[in-house]
Amino acid sequence: MSPSWKGALAVLVLILTLVVAALLATAWTVLPLDSTAITIDGDTFSLADFTGADAVLFFMVAVAALVFALVVALAAGAVGLGLGALGLALGLAVTLGVLTLVASPFLLFVWLLWRGLRTRRMPVPAHS
Repeated sequence: MSPSWKGALAVLVLILTLVVAALLATAWTVLPLDSTAITIDGDTFSLADFTGADAVLFFMVAVAALVFALVVALAAGAVGLGLGALGLALGLAVTLGVLTLVASPFLLFVWLLWRGLRTRRMPVPAHS
């Protein structure tokens, strides 16, 4: 990776971290923590129960989930654009092929007419 991409990626992760931190701070201050819970694989976790290492782990998982979602969204967009461009190229190739088949008799007639009507210079024989 070039240094500019590394810097841009670092800034992007920093921005995502700040956004997640702001969302978590908002959730902790606005939501009623006693009745707000997250269920993962049948285990229920209340936001009021998160302390210390659990809160840091929850924060890291939230950042990782956002980064993963962003990467998946960008990849899906790139694949969609690539397949769209491939479809356009295939359509253009088929159109040009059909036009070539339709125009070939006319092009052959014009070429034969040009060959028949052009003036030819007779070659001068070389004297030995």
